[in-house]
Amino acid sequence: MDIKLYTKPDRLERYSFLWSEARLVVAALALFIGGTPPVIRYNPFPSLFGLILFLVTIAWIVSGVASAYLVHRWVQSDKKLFGKKLNLDTGAFLVSVVSGINLGLAGVGGKNIGMAFFSGKILFMLVALLYVASAAYLFWRWRESGEKIF
Repeated sequence: MDIKLYTKPDRLERYSFLWSEARLVVAALALFIGGTPPVIRYNPFPSLFGLILFLVTIAWIVSGVASAYLVHRWVQSDKKLFGKKLNLDTGAFLVSVVSGINLGLAGVGGKNIGMAFFSGKILFMLVALLYVASAAYLFWRWRESGEKIF
């Protein structure tokens, strides 16, 4: 396996984007069920709790790195997404990267900053809907642009 194939900017963008899309959906699901990651809430293997928690933490850190990379590329591209500067694109993108960076910080620091300041079932539901809407919109725009982000 040649690692250079997977570290080219276009591949890193694609993988970071798809990871972030999946994370938004999983994070929305977590918020719908009360703010706990589904794999922890519905853990079929309680004896593996430590391993699962470790893997969730790694996934959070990867989310932060992927989001930081996407922000870096966005700034390099003169803040254009999908070849344009549209407010809705930017808003959905910021929802994605801010939530990803927040999870990355939670993975490193052990505390979810967003959930420390904001909680409540109704707010969780609204944010979950925002995540789903953002993920769907970004995916649609990505496909529409020939799977090019920047």
